[in-house]
Amino acid sequence: MEYHRGSETILVVDDEESLRTVVEELLGKLGYSVLSAGSAPEALAMAAKFSGKIDLLLTDVIMDPLSGPALAEQLTQARPEMKVVYISGYDDGALAPDGVLKPGTVLVHKPFTFKILSARLREVLGNSAA
Repeated sequence: MEYHRGSETILVVDDEESLRTVVEELLGKLGYSVLSAGSAPEALAMAAKFSGKIDLLLTDVIMDPLSGPALAEQLTQARPEMKVVYISGYDDGALAPDGVLKPGTVLVHKPFTFKILSARLREVLGNSAA
């Protein structure tokens, strides 16, 4: 099975530890540098301490105390070049009407295959795997 590889740095944020661990391992095997956080406040603290470039934020949409979109908004103010991909177990209807996700947002639905996830990440990051 062909997975899309990369060498960028990805910040993975999900309050579901088992999923976060599996995603972290997969991305590491594909060549990505991975930062991992179990909550938005943890991710904000991690990003503040991390001096390198964070190429992409891969975050769950629905989290407490701060949602994925709110986290993305705060992080992209400090890191405007950072791309964002959301993951969620909710369907679009549950996320779009209340304005949780803006049009044009890249969303990967749970459960997802790693082939689909790796392809979407490559698509958002650009095709040139360094």
